Amino acid sequence: MSFKSAVSFSSTSAIQLQLLKHQRILAIILSASPQQLHAHIKDCVINNNNLLIYVNSAVWASQLRFYTSQIQQAVNTRGNERISKTRIRVLSPEPFKKDEEETKVIPSIETVNMLQTNADSLAESKLKDALLGLSKTLQKHKH
Repeated sequence: MSFKSAVSFSSTSAIQLQLLKHQRILAIILSASPQQLHAHIKDCVINNNNLLIYVNSAVWASQLRFYTSQIQQAVNTRGNERISKTRIRVLSPEPFKKDEEETKVIPSIETVNMLQTNADSLAESKLKDALLGLSKTLQKHKH
């Protein structure tokens, strides 16, 4: 028994057309939304005249909700759709995967010494104690 190539199926062209339509709708959504939201818009689905837009966090979902009518109008006009409702959904985060590495910025030893000198010149207070504690902690991380 031999396997057929996926390209040999008759529904392949229908799948390709659906994929192109999906990419076109996603491009319309991106063009109708602010630039700072583009990286957070992950996908979209049209189902029963409802447009679902998927983002990667609730913060960006709340920002994108301000633009739903603008996006809906753009998709209806440029995408020849009949969207009656637009919803924003948050994708669940991928387990155990960080978006990017944390980079700790530790001040230079001169800055830490200046903090300590300024703290030493203060009269006894909570501020002095806090600055001395901070400079001590930063010195530990610097070595």
